[in-house]
Amino acid sequence: MPVSRLLPTGILVAILLGCGGATTPATAPSPAPPTPAAPVAAPATPAPAQGTASARPLYYETVLTPADLDGRTLRELSLMRNTIFARAGNPFVKPWLDQYFRAQPWYVPAAKIDTSKLTAADRQNVTLISDRENGLSRDHLLAMRDTAAASGDTVELSLLSEALGEWVGAASVPMADRNPLEDPSVLDQQLVLAQLDEMSRRDLRLLRNTIYARHGRPFKSAVLQLYFADKAWYAERADYSDAALNDIDKRNIAMVQSIEDRLGGPLTEWDHEREEGWFAGA
Repeated sequence: MPVSRLLPTGILVAILLGCGGATTPATAPSPAPPTPAAPVAAPATPAPAQGTASARPLYYETVLTPADLDGRTLRELSLMRNTIFARAGNPFVKPWLDQYFRAQPWYVPAAKIDTSKLTAADRQNVTLISDRENGLSRDHLLAMRDTAAASGDTVELSLLSEALGEWVGAASVPMADRNPLEDPSVLDQQLVLAQLDEMSRRDLRLLRNTIYARHGRPFKSAVLQLYFADKAWYAERADYSDAALNDIDKRNIAMVQSIEDRLGGPLTEWDHEREEGWFAGA
């Protein structure tokens, strides 16, 4: 869940505006504040992604309106949010995002994002897009699943699976090829390293706690509370004990922790809140 669902909008914007350095607008301001969101002229605007529901722009210089997000697939929303970061050189772990942006002539990946390149409008738009992605109801997501299944959009089905916390992709996909955040039943078996290769520290924290959540563990973390509250399979237990964990659970937790340590250690609650608002799904 993004930080935008944990904090009032005013506080959130203040936090986001404080995360980077001074920003410089891409173009000089017009004499009067623009009301509609204006798309950036080529070549800055990315080409429409294969499998998206429309060819509407993915990047806007000015603050988005709800109409700019209406009818977008999860793939489109993710590309809109991540285009903002890609323009600042952000590298991507997930292959579909990395492949998409490397195909854009304007994209120059760096070792890490240069947040000074993000404008005030960029920062507000990240929050608006993240709110829309994570504010969709279960019924809405299931309707989107039906559309994605009919079109065979595997990326969209993957994103929908993670949002729902249950597998909605093709039944023919082997369990070993499923992301355990998309299909928590994968955790009934011993994980292999290849299943964690594309996970960020944010993903790993969610995965580690998914193992506990499947046994009903309550969470003090506001981020985790909101994340698991949306999952149909989660039922908090007042009598929860780690004694409920079986040997496979313990080995999987140890494996996840080893990868977290390799990447710099588990995220703190504050870092997780910040990443949910800025990089969720990246």
